[in-house]
Amino acid sequence: MSKQKMDILLRDILQRIPEKFVHLLAGKRGVKILDNTFPSIKERKADLVVELEDSSIFHLELQTHPDKNMPLRMLEYRVLLMQKYPNRKIRQMVLYVGEGVPRMESSINQPNLSFSYELKDIKELSCQELMESPQLEDKILAVLCNVKEPEQYFNQLLQELLNLPEKERADYIRKLLTALQYRPKLKTVLRNLLEERKMPLTITEEMMKQDPFFQEGLEKGKLEAQKEAILNLYRELQLPPEKIAKVLKVSEDFVREVLKGAKEL
Repeated sequence: MSKQKMDILLRDILQRIPEKFVHLLAGKRGVKILDNTFPSIKERKADLVVELEDSSIFHLELQTHPDKNMPLRMLEYRVLLMQKYPNRKIRQMVLYVGEGVPRMESSINQPNLSFSYELKDIKELSCQELMESPQLEDKILAVLCNVKEPEQYFNQLLQELLNLPEKERADYIRKLLTALQYRPKLKTVLRNLLEERKMPLTITEEMMKQDPFFQEGLEKGKLEAQKEAILNLYRELQLPPEKIAKVLKVSEDFVREVLKGAKEL
């Protein structure tokens, strides 16, 4: 899945104001989601633009990978925000949600131009505060922090999800799985927990089609099934690779690779 598509999926979590999350970052309570689309020659859509309780504007960008052009992107947003919300105090922040540390510049210093914004690492935020929030958006975003007791976190979150109506539950599960793409180790913890507890989380067909968490599993399952079919046709019927490829509608190169791997084992 492309970085752009992953970023769009993560942005989806911010469609409602995660109040504790915004307060932890901005130091003030968010009161209203503002229009985050900026018309220009090319459309710009920010991750989150929110009006704070003191009427100032807080602009947040979630960044999953280091980007050397981030200062220029943030400067462009600053100009657009100033045009759209004149005479308003504007605060900008890039929140790094990827693995490792954010190795990016957060300022531009050139002759006649000085610009800067805040750069933070989500792993430095307090997971506990987000987990204690009454909002599920905050609790889902907590998975991106430094979760010290993941099983306890997932148990608590899943119990709340199980109390929701099926459609609403499915939407929050999709958001949780999106966030977990950035924390593969925790994704494994969740999988194991679901298997151990046999928790009846309803996953809709639409979720399976759209969510990368399940697509990964479906593709892996399909691949393993194809490999098994190739070996069975070769061992039981002694079919040559070209006929196996024709029967299963896969490439002959793939068939030969599977057979070669089996012989090397």
